[in-house]
Amino acid sequence: MNMDLVIKNGRVVIPGVGVVEAEIGVENGKIAEISKRNLEGEEEIDAKGNHVVPGVIDPHIHLGIFEAFEKECEYETRSAISGGVTTVGCFFGGGESYFDVFPDAVKTAEDNVYTDIFFHLVIGNDVQLEEMERYAGELGVTSFKFYMAGIPGIIEPVSDGFLLKAFRKIAEMGYPAIACVHAENASLVDLATEELRAKMDDGTLEDWEKTHPGYVEEEAITRVTYLVGLANARLYVVHLSSMDGLNAVIDAKQWNENFYVETTSPYLSLTKNDDFGLLGLMVPPFRSKEDVDALWEGVEDGWIDSFGTDNVSMTRAVKSAEKGMWNTMPGYPFLATHLPVILHEGLHKRGIALETLMEKASKNPAKIFGLYPRKGTIAVGSDADLVVVDVKRERKVNHEELHSYSDFSLLDGRTLKGWPVLTVRRGEVVMQDNEILARKGTGMYLKRNLK
Repeated sequence: MNMDLVIKNGRVVIPGVGVVEAEIGVENGKIAEISKRNLEGEEEIDAKGNHVVPGVIDPHIHLGIFEAFEKECEYETRSAISGGVTTVGCFFGGGESYFDVFPDAVKTAEDNVYTDIFFHLVIGNDVQLEEMERYAGELGVTSFKFYMAGIPGIIEPVSDGFLLKAFRKIAEMGYPAIACVHAENASLVDLATEELRAKMDDGTLEDWEKTHPGYVEEEAITRVTYLVGLANARLYVVHLSSMDGLNAVIDAKQWNENFYVETTSPYLSLTKNDDFGLLGLMVPPFRSKEDVDALWEGVEDGWIDSFGTDNVSMTRAVKSAEKGMWNTMPGYPFLATHLPVILHEGLHKRGIALETLMEKASKNPAKIFGLYPRKGTIAVGSDADLVVVDVKRERKVNHEELHSYSDFSLLDGRTLKGWPVLTVRRGEVVMQDNEILARKGTGMYLKRNLK
């Protein structure tokens, strides 16, 4: 019997299992067979000895902050599939009750996205806090975002008491309910910023790091892991950026088994001393090469569980880097270069096994957020989200080739080794040789249920 799609001559990377030479047969969007026998399909793809990895899950992106939500759903998820990302986790916030706005957001997303998408809801007021269980039961959202330190003028931080109340609710919900926390000490950030502004009217990216020193992350991680331990809830710390923060992670993981940590591909590859200047302004900030090396050690040693991007796409005009440090908007596009950076920095520069990298790029995010084994692996019955990767391919980054609406990349002009050459999402070939083959609106919203 002919299958819908067969991928031949590939080295199949199965996180937690290893690398096997096998053919993959796909039926009705699902993996139907993984075999060494000669499969036949209506469509056959020759992987040419390249690796076939699970579709990447980026659990940390933002859409609709600096451009219309509809536009960013289209352009940025198109950019994602060009880079082998087949599922994104989008943080969504605003308003009082999410019952007023979220259903329309889901419809807009499904009308425009190229990837599959799930959401994390930002919980910032008492109405949202009280409705969390209903968001899980009725909206299919089981992950909730909390800002210990906010973004001035955009997001306000919440108190420790608010956090503890929320953590108790999350513990009562059970798996896969989880708290996603931006862990920085707001008061210490304010103090550091106030002291620096008193000294200078403008500054460099290196100066910017002084407004969010590593100890503000270290203290916040120590505090939030204590609070979540009181409630016995699951915790996911987003965008770990520093060696100091990693030290707090290592301490907390000695006793907390329900604590997961994400770092981002930008923090694993770029520093405050790089030549892009204030285009790289972000919260938390880029740090030193020593911090980058420490984060990679955390990856190798198992302290860091997953990779995201914290993608916030924008144009140079919105970024406004020319207006100086105090007027530059935080954020940058990174979705299309997420997997290439992981391969370049992790596989080639540091010799980390591809299976290990894919655990953190795909399997672990799926398990943490309640999508496994539908997503995050290559197994019979799983969604056929597959990426053919040429780990030897070298390509110079050019933002015009990344399918984003952003008119810059922090990696412009840099050569990365290891690129996806074909992306399959739920059995459909959606990208081949950087050409987008899918139509917008063919991605789907992934509802999650409490167990």
